Amino acid sequence: MKNDKLGLLLITASLVVIVIIIGLLYQNQAKLHEKKIRIDGVAITRALSNTDFQELVTEIHSNNMIATMVEVQANTDFAYGVVVDLSGQKLYETASAGSIAPIATMPSEPFEWFGEQHVISPGDARGIREFFAPAMLNGNLAGFIRVGYYNKPIGILSSAVSDLALMALPVFLLAVLSYLLIRREVKPLGILSDKIEKASLSYGLEPASPAGGINPGEFVQRFDQFMQLVQSRVEQKGQESFSAQTSNHLLVYKQEKAESALNSFPDAVLMMDSACIPFFSNHKIEPLLGVGRDSILGQSSDEWCQNKEVLAFVLKLKDPNTSMRFSSIEYVPEDNPEKHISVSAFPLISPRDKDTLFGTMLIFKDVSQEHAAQQAAAEFVSHVSHELKTPLNSLSAYSELLLDFTSMQEKDIIESINVIHDEAERMAGLINNLLNISMIESGNLKLARKRVKLNDMMQDVLNTMSNLAQTKDLKINLNIPPELNPLRLDKELFRIAVDNLVSNAIKYSENGSSVTIEVTPLENEQIQIIVRDQGIGISEEDCKKVFLKYYRASNKETASRSGHGLGLYLAKQIIELHHGSISVESEIGKGTEFTIIFKAAPVQLEESQA
Repeated sequence: MKNDKLGLLLITASLVVIVIIIGLLYQNQAKLHEKKIRIDGVAITRALSNTDFQELVTEIHSNNMIATMVEVQANTDFAYGVVVDLSGQKLYETASAGSIAPIATMPSEPFEWFGEQHVISPGDARGIREFFAPAMLNGNLAGFIRVGYYNKPIGILSSAVSDLALMALPVFLLAVLSYLLIRREVKPLGILSDKIEKASLSYGLEPASPAGGINPGEFVQRFDQFMQLVQSRVEQKGQESFSAQTSNHLLVYKQEKAESALNSFPDAVLMMDSACIPFFSNHKIEPLLGVGRDSILGQSSDEWCQNKEVLAFVLKLKDPNTSMRFSSIEYVPEDNPEKHISVSAFPLISPRDKDTLFGTMLIFKDVSQEHAAQQAAAEFVSHVSHELKTPLNSLSAYSELLLDFTSMQEKDIIESINVIHDEAERMAGLINNLLNISMIESGNLKLARKRVKLNDMMQDVLNTMSNLAQTKDLKINLNIPPELNPLRLDKELFRIAVDNLVSNAIKYSENGSSVTIEVTPLENEQIQIIVRDQGIGISEEDCKKVFLKYYRASNKETASRSGHGLGLYLAKQIIELHHGSISVESEIGKGTEFTIIFKAAPVQLEESQA
């Protein structure tokens, strides 16, 4: 009876599996059908959209492009293909037998001209997926191309009946075969049960023979008791081996955890024993030394260390007095003079005995950025000191002259006052740049946008810079559309950015040349400002660095002109705060062109949005 129930269960399970296979097959066929009609529909509508309109509406079937492409495509799910005008009137139609193209509303917006939609067949109410595209005549929309395919073709599984039978037959046969094999395998359980009971007696376990034949449940219970007894004996005999394996695994875990921590260390780590032979290194050591880990571990110092300074440093660590102390050096690789690497040695001392040394840990760190920052800071202090010293000397000299103003002529007094005023403005400009940069970098500077007439602001820039331009006999040209709408900007900050660009153009221009400022409205409410000079120019390499903080070109022409390397950096930060960008194009001896592009919505638009 139990075997019969098991047979029925297996047959039922096989039938369920067959039903699931049929469902999955149907679902797969439906997805393949949907994918095929989508590929065919998109392909034919996009191809026909590029076809001459006259060829689309011709009534001659053999010459009509729609009929030709439908025949080439040979899709049995094809329902219809029509060309309609803008009012929806059909200009041409081809359809499969019994199919009628339904009336549909076509989109009016250009971005909706290509697409697809679901419609219902007027005849048999079957679902149709329709693909449409615009039909153009002389560059204008003349109508639409509509191509429909049936969503669910009749008899989707009819073509797969043979495959279904081939898939279902093995499942059914497997169920029958499983049933027969189970009956065959249960028979030896009686013999195995007798042997287990005999073995149990030897271990002191009382046997319990099943009544009425072999009961698999009782057999499993008896076998479980027997295995528990065997397992307890095995555990007892293998306790020492297990303890040893546990200790070994614990040591491996601790080693892997230590290596994981060292591999996660931000700097390159190299561990050496007391003989200075490396036994561990993380992956960051390879790019710094230019040597693979396999060529380092287990090798002597002179085999993996290519730099003489580092080799001498490592060899000193063999001295016990030196290896017990922290020491470090900094060196420059021979193949990369701009790179600076520091090497620090840390003794590995036993935590139990401070006189026991396991070896040395070397930390390699790329300090090129720190070195460059220190150098830039030193250069900046030098530049700022020079920039402040020059106006202070002028202030001191002219103030001493004014102390004896009674013996000076009026024009000399006015000239002295003007010089003092100009030098004070120069110092204030430098200090303001430093303050603005500090506020921007700390995130405390917020834009105070207000209504700004860009024409007036650029004219103010021109008037302010005219005196500086006259000293070099320069001409400043301003090209700006008079009808430019007011914008919302932080006028003070934006003026600083433009002033820095124009003053630089004047500073680095040759006497008698010209500086041009062009303002051009672009698409998407963008504004472009170009400051162009005919000065000494900037090299291609320096163009990549001119917007860096403190950066100044090292050539003689640039060094001969005053500057502190903050103007362009500050200008870039201000433009980016206005969600804009700044770029530079230049050629030595032919001048430089700075371009600002930013998006600034007109005042009227922002007020309406508010």
